[in-house]
Amino acid sequence: MFGYVICNKTGLSEEELGRYRSVYCGLCRCLGERFGQIQRMNLNYDMAFLALFLSSLYEPQETEQEFRCAAHPYRKRKASENKYTEYAADMTILLSYYKCMDDWQDEHKRTKYQYAKYLKEDFEQVKSRYPRQSAAVAEAVRSLGEIEKTRGAVPDDAVNCSGKMLSELYVYEEDFWSNSLRKFGYELGRFIYLMDAAMDYKKDLKNGNYNPLVGMHKKPEEMEEILTGAIGNATHQFEKLPLIQDEHLLKNILYGGVWQQYYAKILGKEKSHG
Repeated sequence: MFGYVICNKTGLSEEELGRYRSVYCGLCRCLGERFGQIQRMNLNYDMAFLALFLSSLYEPQETEQEFRCAAHPYRKRKASENKYTEYAADMTILLSYYKCMDDWQDEHKRTKYQYAKYLKEDFEQVKSRYPRQSAAVAEAVRSLGEIEKTRGAVPDDAVNCSGKMLSELYVYEEDFWSNSLRKFGYELGRFIYLMDAAMDYKKDLKNGNYNPLVGMHKKPEEMEEILTGAIGNATHQFEKLPLIQDEHLLKNILYGGVWQQYYAKILGKEKSHG
């Protein structure tokens, strides 16, 4: 379910691209510093968006530093870090652990089980720091597992599980903005699940895995209108928030970037936004 909430580079200025990369690099460095270098393999754009989004809302004190990356050694990089970068790193570990365990239970992938064991100590640390978020992810994974095994299950129930999970991850702590953040996270989570289902449709059918599009009697190429409604619900909540810092960058992602893989793979064309 990772990798859809990304920017559309053609719609961004060099300055905005630099900012986006610095947050992404900051998350990568934060994963390494908090959990060890191997855990940087769990880096994903969806959690970089979480860090960028919460930073825009709360505008915390931030550090920026130049460094040399082993993966890109010829040019210095910039990394921006703050409390929400650390939070996004913790949520990355939380989601990665449950994803590995889910893959192990569903498909008995031994490598996933072994990696989950490796993640266990870091996962327990995150779980103790954020019990509410951990409980939400655990419940979503459990409920989704039951839905996937239930014959004739209502597809929307599975979609809502993803929404409920992400709704809690978007709330760092209870405050004035909690309700709005839950609504946004819920709608974005539903969109991501539907997008993932569309992208994995053929693979799921081949492997005999659950896919809600089957129950919806839809093919991936017929999902554009439904996906538009789902991301529209998310952007409706987004527009209610007083986001000024990185506003154009965030809009670039939500209005255009999230569509890139769908249009390239499913419809075989490009669609530019932002």
